[in-house]
Amino acid sequence: MPIETILVEGWRFVPHSYAIVNQWQCLQLLNRNQIKLFMHDLPFAQRRWKPVRGLFDAASETAIAALGELPAGEQPDATLRLAAPVRMRPAPHGRTFVLGTADFGWLPRAMIEGGVSLKEAHAGTDVVIVTPSAWSSWGLIRAGADPSRVAVVPHGADTTLFRPVSTEARTRLRSKLGWQSKFIFLNVSAMTLSKGTDLLMKAFARVAPKHEHAQLVLKGIDATYDSGSLVKQWWNEWLSPEERRACKGRITYLGGTLPFGELTRLYQAADAYVSPYRSESFNMPVLEAVACGLPVICTGGGPTDDFTQPDFARRIDSEVVPKVKRTKASREKEPEELEREPNIEHLTELMQEVLESNELCQRARRHGPALVNRQFTWRHAVDRLLKVMSS
Repeated sequence: MPIETILVEGWRFVPHSYAIVNQWQCLQLLNRNQIKLFMHDLPFAQRRWKPVRGLFDAASETAIAALGELPAGEQPDATLRLAAPVRMRPAPHGRTFVLGTADFGWLPRAMIEGGVSLKEAHAGTDVVIVTPSAWSSWGLIRAGADPSRVAVVPHGADTTLFRPVSTEARTRLRSKLGWQSKFIFLNVSAMTLSKGTDLLMKAFARVAPKHEHAQLVLKGIDATYDSGSLVKQWWNEWLSPEERRACKGRITYLGGTLPFGELTRLYQAADAYVSPYRSESFNMPVLEAVACGLPVICTGGGPTDDFTQPDFARRIDSEVVPKVKRTKASREKEPEELEREPNIEHLTELMQEVLESNELCQRARRHGPALVNRQFTWRHAVDRLLKVMSS
């Protein structure tokens, strides 16, 4: 059935992955002449979140802001819902597609409207859950979703922004950032323990004494997650005094909200990207780093397996373990929740390998962007989404 009118229910203008995915998809849908697109804003998940403008270029921001409510009397062919807690209620008209992510190999009740199980929420409806990776799909089905109504639609990267730059341009960027003569490991994340920030800092503390030019740059999101406070907490709680001495002055934290154009420059100027995550449903920063030509080190066995290859990536050995409640602030977990625990010894070895392998860095500049351009742009993502909606 052809889809002509889509109503999007979700978030915009907040630096959260659901809102960012929503806005990239909307921009791509606006390029499809056969689609009429409308937007209904849902309440933010947390009261402290504030709308932020300037993440996209001015023209894109104007286009996103101009999306309005569905006119009275008009009925959508499809409703696409992207927000948390996940709302499984079918829309009054047309088919309903809901973004669902099983980061922990499971979708817990706390993440579902009404606090019910996913099996209860999904049963007896025609709602299709759209999820971005094979790992997340496995977790949703494990949690009780109807397998016939779970569709994998990968996220994408805008390769007009996220792309390698010339050697000359990169030299200018590194000079501006003060990164000359340094080897920069970059990580862009919320800095929660699920992102493996503690493991990354500990591994860097082992690498730093052997490589005086190595630096670690952590880009957090203070507006949404108070990432800077988390980094300080992991520094004090998870690093030994010897580890703190080993990397003192060698870790830089950036917490401001950057436009995507400025964020891209961090990827373009860095030397390698590291993501020893414990839980993810996709991990867009890894894909963006790949698009910019960086060699990446990321947890093996998780969602990044879908878009990483040996030509430009190294996968950290990991094992699936029950989710650990590591802090008092952690929400109550369900026993079925899982994590992929990366092996810190292997992570350390891979960081040292990348430091010492110029050949891998050169291959990454060629093969990573080529893969993204072939399969993982937002055009590919929306092509797949429309195919699912029309099937």
